[in-house]
Amino acid sequence: MSTCPPAAAASNRPWALGTLPPFPAVALKILEELSKDDFELRQIVRLAESDPAFAAELLRVANSALYGFSYQIRSVQHAAVTLGTDFVKALAMTVAMRTYMKTALRLPVLRRCWRHSLACAVLTSEIAPFQGVPGDSAYTAGLLHDIGRIGLLAAYPAEYANLLTVTLENSFDLLHCERELFDVDHCEAGAWLAREWRLPEEMAEIAARHHEDLTDDRGLMTAVKLGCLLADALDFSVLPRRGKYDFDEIAARFPDVQPLRRDAEELKTTVTRRIDALN
Repeated sequence: MSTCPPAAAASNRPWALGTLPPFPAVALKILEELSKDDFELRQIVRLAESDPAFAAELLRVANSALYGFSYQIRSVQHAAVTLGTDFVKALAMTVAMRTYMKTALRLPVLRRCWRHSLACAVLTSEIAPFQGVPGDSAYTAGLLHDIGRIGLLAAYPAEYANLLTVTLENSFDLLHCERELFDVDHCEAGAWLAREWRLPEEMAEIAARHHEDLTDDRGLMTAVKLGCLLADALDFSVLPRRGKYDFDEIAARFPDVQPLRRDAEELKTTVTRRIDALN
């Protein structure tokens, strides 16, 4: 994994990100620790257990249908030893993101943003092996691809909800509307936040570039772009009926990706069941 980059300079902070609520510190510490080549598993467990409420939520989510294990995860130590550090990272970021968005999730239009991020994470992890990428790392990348949007709506939930409504009703371009209202779009905001929060550099790149045209390259960036497009095609889009491609078009372009060989409704039902487990 790439090492964490230096924090973004405060002088370059977009004004719209000036009053963000703090991201759960324990999750950032876990991610930073995991980025080290010589990390210690016991330190990861110690960090996760240092916040009892966070640790309890980790176990609740680990045992939910989101991950679908056939056995019970009894402790953070059990999760780390049995499932591996990449899983603990993905689990920590899921809990952290949900905690971060807690206030915004009261608004139905913003719940679509959370469902989109979760669906992208689930689908990216399913696609990843066919792109030569580990599934757990891909899950985290899919979850964090819209971190700029999460930041904007966490800081301005009512304003962002209104922006989404106006954009949908008038068929406006979302990135343009974000720049008009906040002087920054969620891709630019995401790259800044990833560096501010010292996430791995590849997360900053994915946040910045996930709306670029899909290529036939293999790798994490392509897996996330494909997961994002597929989430939209299955109606997990941020804006209803705004998918760039339909499911059959995506499947035809990537015939070797196993999840795309499934029936679209069956795949949608599976993803829905997994993400609904967090409610």
